[in-house]
Amino acid sequence: MVKYHYFETLEQLSALSEEAVKLSCGKSSAKSRADSSELRKNCDRLICELEDALFSDFLPPLERDSIAACAHCLSRITDASLDLWGQCAPGMKQNDEGAVCISLAEELTRSIAKLRHIRKPEELPNSQGFRELLREGRQAHQAMLTKLRQGVLPRSAAEAVIATGRLRGELSRCFDEVVEIMLNNI
Repeated sequence: MVKYHYFETLEQLSALSEEAVKLSCGKSSAKSRADSSELRKNCDRLICELEDALFSDFLPPLERDSIAACAHCLSRITDASLDLWGQCAPGMKQNDEGAVCISLAEELTRSIAKLRHIRKPEELPNSQGFRELLREGRQAHQAMLTKLRQGVLPRSAAEAVIATGRLRGELSRCFDEVVEIMLNNI
């Protein structure tokens, strides 16, 4: 019996979530509602396959709960991204916080690619760099909120600003999950 390819699936889920972030923040080749629907469908399919394998495999390469938690974090990033994409007012797609979210998603993808090879603490992802990006994201979020309060941005942009903050939060939670998995498996 061939074992399920957990690491490849997590990498695929990460790539899908990164594509969704790029779509929602305005830097993606995907343009239509059909593209976003396809992203969601592929994510759901991978989650179902992974969960089926977790229930049937005797010894997965990582703890079952860790694999499932990471996969569901990536799924929530996709959901938050697609929610943001659906709420974006014209001109709101590209902003500083969105650019930070793209950088966070790219860093998360690189960190998940390291999962299969992690053996020593020196190989852990750059937590300080990720935290610095999160700080930049919080500052950008505060700047957008200030613009909303001052009336520089229309009230219709408020939901997009809040949704971008939620997306940044999901990216942070997923990175923490990946680091925890790595620390538990060194």
